[in-house]
Amino acid sequence: MESESDKSPETLAILVVGTDTVIEALPARPIQLANACGALGFDLVVPLSWGDELVAEATLRGLKNRSPGPALLCVCPLVRERLSKSGAGLTGSMVSLQSPAVAVARHLRATITGRIGSVSFVGRCPDAKSPEYDASYTPDEFFGILRARGIQVHRQPDVFQDRIPPDRSRHISLPGGCPTPEALWQRRGEMTLVQVDSTDFALDIAQHLVSSNSVLVDPGPALGCFCAGVTHGTTSSSARLAVTSLDPPRSKTPPVSFEVVADLLLPIQIADAERNGGEVHTSPGPTTPRPPMAVTPPNALRVRNSPVRSDAR
Repeated sequence: MESESDKSPETLAILVVGTDTVIEALPARPIQLANACGALGFDLVVPLSWGDELVAEATLRGLKNRSPGPALLCVCPLVRERLSKSGAGLTGSMVSLQSPAVAVARHLRATITGRIGSVSFVGRCPDAKSPEYDASYTPDEFFGILRARGIQVHRQPDVFQDRIPPDRSRHISLPGGCPTPEALWQRRGEMTLVQVDSTDFALDIAQHLVSSNSVLVDPGPALGCFCAGVTHGTTSSSARLAVTSLDPPRSKTPPVSFEVVADLLLPIQIADAERNGGEVHTSPGPTTPRPPMAVTPPNALRVRNSPVRSDAR
């Protein structure tokens, strides 16, 4: 961990706040959570909804060149892991993309090049790891850090007093990176959205994929997608509703540039599936090695008996 003297005043400690963390912080409001993160020492607190927007746009573009019929959205690593057990038969139906957690990290590194000191993540998304992030914390770990520093989230201001915050409003996305039904209908020839949220999700998916209907099937919430807002206390059917109830009104313009991170495709390696007895494996895509960076702002963990390791994952 770098010291106070080692940190250039021009570099930024950035924190991406996962959707599940926003839900678990309740009854504290999202702005109060962001202010708590600022009090901890982070210079920029970014909502995961930026990644949702990037993935939703990539989904709409990816559907443009597909033949009519059903499609299966695969952006959550939990979804990808589960569907990989179904063999290579689903690959032709999949729209396979990087997760919102990966998308927003790549967007930040592409737009704030040279000023980044560290990019951290708080949430349970399995994709929030190196090389995209320098550190990641579960909500429980992060709230423990706040308590150790004496920062009470629910006592933070519910307005931004000394900074211009990143735009939290959505444009075409739902939590988890799925396009809104309206965007899907308007831009993809009256395609409809099917959000699977039953426990018998395998049967639901199969029924939609064998039909000739123009539908996008999203199994994310049913399979526990944290980026869609699923937590220990929110079920798949209520997760997105809980998240969007906390969002600002929708914006008529995107909060991020869709052209900065142009390629979010995550191809399904059919050849690997055949070699491994039918299991589908995905390519992680190219990565660029980076030197180690600070895992937290310099003063964030200077607390006696802090429960967090200096080599936090």
